[in-house]
Parts: sequence; structure tokens; C-alpha cells
Amino acid sequence: MTVRVPTLLALTLMVFGCEKQEAPSSDTPKHADAGAPKGEVLDPSLAQAMAAASSAPGQANAQVEGGPPPNGVFAPGAADKEIAAGQAPMVTLGSQGSEPRVDFANIQPKPGTKQSGTIQVMQQSQGSGLPLEFAVSIEVQKPKTDGAPVPVVARVTGVKISLAGAPKELEAQVAKLKGARVDYEVLPDGAGTGFKLDVPKGAPAELADMVRSLSDTLAASTVPFPRKPVGVGGLWMATSRDGVLGLDLVTYRMIKVEKVTGNKVSLSVNTKRYSASSTFDLAGLPPDAPRSLAEFRSATEGNLELEVGKPFPVGGTQNGALMASLQNPTNPAARGTLEVRTRSELHF
Repeated sequence: MTVRVPTLLALTLMVFGCEKQEAPSSDTPKHADAGAPKGEVLDPSLAQAMAAASSAPGQANAQVEGGPPPNGVFAPGAADKEIAAGQAPMVTLGSQGSEPRVDFANIQPKPGTKQSGTIQVMQQSQGSGLPLEFAVSIEVQKPKTDGAPVPVVARVTGVKISLAGAPKELEAQVAKLKGARVDYEVLPDGAGTGFKLDVPKGAPAELADMVRSLSDTLAASTVPFPRKPVGVGGLWMATSRDGVLGLDLVTYRMIKVEKVTGNKVSLSVNTKRYSASSTFDLAGLPPDAPRSLAEFRSATEGNLELEVGKPFPVGGTQNGALMASLQNPTNPAARGTLEVRTRSELHF
């Protein structure tokens, strides 16, 4: 019996020749509040960036100078003005919060430390999806030189489908992802960079999308921190040039300290992403599919639980939605909309 593994693109219904669909519904995760939280003082540049990143959809497509584009797609060269490709994330502190404050330099990965747990990932499109649970072992390695980024290896020690009654043939295919790994580096400010995937030779090629979803979750869970200590109510923005599903994106993350309990810190993380290019080069799209982006929406909200001495968050959840409206400039009738919702949970 031949089992067709439902990859992200196979699960996604691309409808061409139809009218452009609306952006994700009102239950799409919202970005952090545009204004400064009551009782806190924000750096003016952070307040402006927050307001710009939370601009409502439906405005004119002309990009506001110094802010993200209303249609979610940067004009040529505009993304580089926000942050250049390959540039380290920029962190802007809005508020240090109340005492006691935490120095996040104490929550940086130390060479030689290890951590094991599970990461549950679900990508869903048009009601279809495949929930997977990855057993992951994270090991922090020694940097080449003092002050250099710290190498981290996340190894997949097991995979299973988090769904009762899944076909045994499909479970056997998914199990072949055991041995996959994600290599990345952690910068001095805690940001993750250089994420690289390695899929086992025996695993079906179409399962690479599932390992990429794991890599995206690892990247979203590795956040940059401000240099100054922060306490409850502490708030900062991290601007980075990274990607989801292999796309070139400018990412704005609003991070807030919600709770400090002993050596544990609870963060809320709200994210908006914008396409750095008007060309949608997603691997696996049919050759005749439109690749010109008319509109792009990507938002995620979640939380992370950090613990001093641990190289990776000990817990957390992420809920996100991505929508790309595509069109063919030479054939306006050829249009399509790709919508993907994701959910992930960390247990370490």
C-alpha cells in the first residue's frame, strides 16, 4: 500500500482563477497594543514602531516611511532600510519594569549544558493538518573563540503523530524523521541565527516541510534580550530579518515580562512579520502558480517560560496565522490565496 504523506503544500488548497479571499478572520492573533501600556514609559522610537507595526489593514498600499507596509509587502529595497539581510537583531527597550529585575545574561546557554523535552507542532490549512510530537535533545557546544556565537544542536530522538487512529503506514513514515537535527547559533543577546536543517537519508523527501516547522518553532522560541535587567512589566521590541517556511521576512517581536518567580521568568511574545520581497518563492509551489505577492499577513502570539541555567525555554505555546494573496501580473485572472495556521507547545 502506498501512503501519500500530507505535507504542508499537499494539505493546503491553492485555488487559482478565483477572487482574492479576505485576510484571516478576527480570531487571528493580534499584535501587542499599539500604544504604551498604562503606567509605563516607552522610548519614543519603540512607541512609534509599536504603532506602525500594529497599523490596521485596509489602508492604502503606499508604505509609510520608517514603518512596515500596510499590505504586508515591502517595496524593493525598503526592507533593507528596516534591517539588512544577515544583520543581527535590533533590540529596543521600552520599559525596565518593576523590581526585582532579571539580568537575562544569566539565562544564556552555557557550553556543555543539555536539555531534553518535546515540541508539539501542528500546521493546518483549510481544516487539514497533521499534529506531530518531536522528542528533542538540545546540546550547547563550545564556541570557536571567546565572544563568538554559541553553537547549539537540536537532535530529534523520536517522532509520533499526536492523533488517535492514524494509519500505521503513515506513522512508520513519520518515524523515519528520527535522527533529524537543527543546527543554529545563539548570539550574545540571546537571539538565534543560522538555522540549518538536516533530514535523515532514509526519510521521505516530502517530510522536509515537517522538519522545517520544527526549525521555525525553535527560531521563534530563541528570543533576543535587552542589555539592561528587566522585571515584571518590562517591555522591548526585537526587529530581525528571518523567515518562516523559508521566506525572507522582516519580523517585529514585542516581548513583555509577565511574571518572575524565583529563577523562572514568564514572557508574552507577540509577533508580526512582513515580506521583504514581492515574489513568493515557496518551495513546492506548482510551476504555473502565481508568485507575485499582492498581500501578506503573518501574526503570532504566545508565551515562553525561561529558567536560569537552562539553554532553552522550559515551556511555552505559540499560535499563529499566515496569509499570502498571490497574483500573476501578466494574467490578473490567475490568483490564489494560501492560508496556514500553526500551533506549537514546548515541554522541557
